Amino acid sequence: MSYALAPQTVLAHEVPIQASFAVAFSGSPNTDNVSYCGGTADPTVIEAHGNGFSTIGPLAFSLQKTQAGPLFHGCLTLTAPNGDTLTATYDAKGTAPPNANHFSPATGTLTFTGGTGLFSGASGNATFTAVFDAFYPSFASGAGAPVQGMAFYVVQGKVSISGGLDRR
Repeated sequence: MSYALAPQTVLAHEVPIQASFAVAFSGSPNTDNVSYCGGTADPTVIEAHGNGFSTIGPLAFSLQKTQAGPLFHGCLTLTAPNGDTLTATYDAKGTAPPNANHFSPATGTLTFTGGTGLFSGASGNATFTAVFDAFYPSFASGAGAPVQGMAFYVVQGKVSISGGLDRR
C-alpha cells in the first residue's frame, strides 16, 4: 500500500460562482484619508452590508470602499453561514449618471484574494453589474451629511478553492 500527498494548491479546483446580493450602504467624506486593498484615499468612504445567494450557497456581503467620481475601489468579504470567509478586491465604475429616480448603473470586477476555512487560499475573478440608489435621510442635510442608500449586485465568474463544495 502506498500513499501520495499533494500540496494543497494541487488539490484546488475551479468552480463557477454566480450570485445576487441586496445591500444597504452609507457614505461620508473621507476625512481620515482611509484607503482599502491597496487603493488610494479617495474623497468619499463607503461601507455596505447585505446578503444574497450564490452557486456556492448563501453569503453575507460586507464591503468597504472609497469613491472618486464614477470610480470605486475597496475590499469585499463574503461570509458563509458557518463563518468561512471569501475575500476579494473590488473595482467598479459608474456607467451612467443617475436617472430621474436616482438609480445609477455600474459594472466592475472582483479579484478573489483568499479567505478562511473552505475559502483559504482562494483565487479567481468575477465580473458584476450593479444598480445603486443613494439618498439623504430626512434627518440629515447639508454638505458633508452622510449618504445612505441601497445597491443590487449580480456576480458571475470563477473561484479556485482548495476545499470541497459538496453541499448535499
